[in-house]
Amino acid sequence: MILIYGRRTARIKKYTENHQACKSCKTFDLNVKVYRDYYHIFFIPIFPAGLKSVKIICNNCKEPNGLQSLHRHYENISRTPIYLYTLPIVFVCLFVFLINANLNKQKEKSFFVENPQVGDIYLIRNENNNKPSYYFLRLIRINGDTVVAYHSNLEYSSFVYKLNDEDFFVRNEDLYFLKPELREMLERNEINSVERVYDDAEGFNRIK
Repeated sequence: MILIYGRRTARIKKYTENHQACKSCKTFDLNVKVYRDYYHIFFIPIFPAGLKSVKIICNNCKEPNGLQSLHRHYENISRTPIYLYTLPIVFVCLFVFLINANLNKQKEKSFFVENPQVGDIYLIRNENNNKPSYYFLRLIRINGDTVVAYHSNLEYSSFVYKLNDEDFFVRNEDLYFLKPELREMLERNEINSVERVYDDAEGFNRIK
């Protein structure tokens, strides 16, 4: 992969100056442009570099104006635009989005455990000698405070989000839980995830 990065120059402001006369033709019509360098990756701005620069040219005779006080004035009033920080802003927005999405997912998981429904899929995490293992539960019946589930046939050594193609839920090997037990498992982070809406691609409908 080729990494394209470097330094470029952007025009950040443009003004028309009507209070200062051109030294050559004496007209009050100066074109002011303010520039700022910035670093980029794949032409996406990362952050500004160096100082602002100003170019002032007469619109009438096209002669440049080198009055330093006028240059400094436009340097001072021209703010660096926010788009020159595009990449950091994108990363911050992505980070905030992921944090918010995770919080919403945790709230949803808590709600599902508090209000179980037949068909819910739990990914359970076990810890044996500091080695995690994962398996799925599918809720098949709810009788008052008792929840009955089927266990997946396989266990997994790492996090998974669907059944292996060879895996299925084992029929007639019922596991019984009380709702308070499920809440305790959630608090101990043993219930890694809860899925309520899914299709055949995840394999959660396979029962043998």
